[in-house]
Amino acid sequence: MFRKISIAFLLFALTSCEPSDSSEVVEVSEPQETPSTTTTTKKVKDTTTKSTASTTTSSTTTSTTVPETTTTTSTTVPPTTSTTVPPTTTTSTTTSTTTTTTTTATTSGYPQLVIREVGTSIPIYDRDDWSHWSDDDGDCQNIRHEVLQDETFETVTFTTSSNCYVDTGKWYGVYTATYYYSASELDVDHFVPLKNAHDSGGYQWSLAKKKEYANYLEDSDHLIAVQSGANRSKGARGPEDWKPTNKDYWCQYAYDWIRIKETWGLTATQAEWNALVSMIDTCPTGYSYEDAIPEPLVTVPTTTTSTTTSTTTTTVP
Repeated sequence: MFRKISIAFLLFALTSCEPSDSSEVVEVSEPQETPSTTTTTKKVKDTTTKSTASTTTSSTTTSTTVPETTTTTSTTVPPTTSTTVPPTTTTSTTTSTTTTTTTTATTSGYPQLVIREVGTSIPIYDRDDWSHWSDDDGDCQNIRHEVLQDETFETVTFTTSSNCYVDTGKWYGVYTATYYYSASELDVDHFVPLKNAHDSGGYQWSLAKKKEYANYLEDSDHLIAVQSGANRSKGARGPEDWKPTNKDYWCQYAYDWIRIKETWGLTATQAEWNALVSMIDTCPTGYSYEDAIPEPLVTVPTTTTSTTTSTTTTTVP
């Protein structure tokens, strides 16, 4: 009986009192020691969780850094590529300009004069610098009378027996589309007037070259016999300010003007050039620049004195 009471008391005491250290827990193999083990396991899980969180934070930082670098590179490249390409395309404008120039030369079929406006600083024109109506071969016929002989359709007569001055013949005035029979009705016109040549670059020439231009006979259109009134109406004006009344002559007039200026290296103003082009638009179908180039001059042989002079001489006795 006492023994049962002692065992019961001992069990009661064990159940009611907390163990004083870990060694007591190990010695008793009762299920009540399970809480200690559970607590330890919990601490390990907590630690693991914290480590995982820490690792995740590091990974997030790294992941954020990489996209930023990629984004920066991507933003820089497009502007560079976009900016470089357009200028290259724009440069092709130079090719267009060259093509236009070539097309003009091919399509027009006549020389393109250099366009230059008359400068305000060029020397003043002085007609005396352009020595004209010379008689370099010493035959008493100056350039004016040699032109009259070259352009007559009939044998000329002279005013005196010296055969120096032409009196009669038959000439076609291209400015007025009329025939003339007396040299007194005509002027010999510098087709491109001396002052116009001066303004177009001739002011830079030597006196010798100016004289050559003023008396040039190698081109039969350089000096032409025309009705005096038409010549004086024209004066020193270019085609932008004066055109012949004979519109059928406009086409050849423009071609001759261009050829003479091109031969002598003279320029044209823009207004002058525009007028020439408009005159060329009147050309008959198929009539070209080459068609207007004249044949070399053939000087008409010298003839006897005029009938009037002979009659006067016969009547004197």
